Amino acid sequence: MLRKLLSHAAIYGLSAQVPRLAGVLTLPIITRYLTAADYGVAGVVMAYIAAATVLHSLGLSVVLMNSFVQHPKRFKWVWRQLHGFMVVWSVVYAGLLSVILYFGIPDETGANKWIIMLLHGITALVFMNTDLVGNLFYQMSQRPLPAALRNFAIGVIVVVLNVYTIAYLKLGYMGWFYANFVGSAAGFLVYAYTLYGKEKLWPILNFKWHRIRRSFKISLPVIPDQFSYFLLETSDRLVMDVLRVPLPRIGFYNIASNFGSYFWAATMGVVQAATPFYMQLHTKSDRKAAALEARNLTFGLQALFLLVTFLICLWMKEIFLLLIANAELQGAYPLGIIILMGFSFRPMHVAATSLLVHKEKTRALWKVSFIAGLANVLLNLVFVPVYGVEAAAVTTFASLMYMGYSGFFMKEYRQFAIVSYYPLLWLAATVATLAVVYTLADVNLMVKVTITAVVLVALLATLLKYKSALTQHVKV
Repeated sequence: MLRKLLSHAAIYGLSAQVPRLAGVLTLPIITRYLTAADYGVAGVVMAYIAAATVLHSLGLSVVLMNSFVQHPKRFKWVWRQLHGFMVVWSVVYAGLLSVILYFGIPDETGANKWIIMLLHGITALVFMNTDLVGNLFYQMSQRPLPAALRNFAIGVIVVVLNVYTIAYLKLGYMGWFYANFVGSAAGFLVYAYTLYGKEKLWPILNFKWHRIRRSFKISLPVIPDQFSYFLLETSDRLVMDVLRVPLPRIGFYNIASNFGSYFWAATMGVVQAATPFYMQLHTKSDRKAAALEARNLTFGLQALFLLVTFLICLWMKEIFLLLIANAELQGAYPLGIIILMGFSFRPMHVAATSLLVHKEKTRALWKVSFIAGLANVLLNLVFVPVYGVEAAAVTTFASLMYMGYSGFFMKEYRQFAIVSYYPLLWLAATVATLAVVYTLADVNLMVKVTITAVVLVALLATLLKYKSALTQHVKV
């Protein structure tokens, strides 16, 4: 199972991260033509878009996944019904997004405000539903290659256009928005051919309202959980905008936060690959064996995440000096370390929430993720005015730790849990790892090389250990 999961994760991850890596490698080119204010504008605009995106699917992706597993012979009929509703809802959503952007886009953008609103309005109205359904179809079918090739091609297009619009045309922050729009349009065309031409997953606009209302009982409680990802990953920039933090300081924080976002996006490949495995394990009749298998899978992934984030953070200073051709922005690397280490929580969070989703206890998810996100916002409102943008990195880390480990203490989870995941030990290990790597950030290169060699050996040992452990249990 681990071999299959890792192969799927590699396909998802590499397809998304090779273009993203290329984008990172272009930073020395484009950062010469960007200012902290450019990063500030982009960060604020994307924060408002991320906030609105939570309402796009109304949590119906959970219903789509469950119907695929529970009704493999007739899931397409369910999907077409839900897809039809989402098409109608997208009209309302696009209008709502335009209103949010009208009031949220900084005044410094001038006439560009209307162009940004138009680009994202079209994306919401035309492209987003097809993208959502297409990704879920290939994910749940455990056919990662078609989606991976599509995402890889889009990533390459966006990277090339970023360089062209920013370094050649010198459009500043607008280069990002133009490139992303073209990439979204290209992705829509690919999935439209596959979904509507080959798979016949046309949306049914004359959908049954009773099915939609029944789906909402499962999907709507998921919205606070999905909104939490915005509150944790992106809301910092929005709070800073509300607090009237100068755009250059927001940009300073944004460049550090971007490295956390890069890792967040990279882990999506693992999450996409792991989710179908967890869902299948939860349906097995031998619950004890399945629970042990799921725990072994989680422990292996969590150890892997900690070692990888440690290694990246150890070299964060050198990464900033190499990639960021802007002396002011290079100083943001300590914030990058704190934020990046926070995102190592994902495997433990997926293990807890996947069980709740399978048992359709979605009403409980807000107790984990939404509270974590809300705490992040409130802590930022209190501490950012006093300690500056540095406080936002610390509050993000603390909130992510709550999100990653609190689910194991909920009564809704304990009702179905069979084995212990030792969440407090993993939490302590994560905090200790941050303390160690933050202390080592400025040591000399030879020390870092030695530490890197030791970590790589530990990484290999972790993979070998958990591969062996997983093969002792029932295969998927």
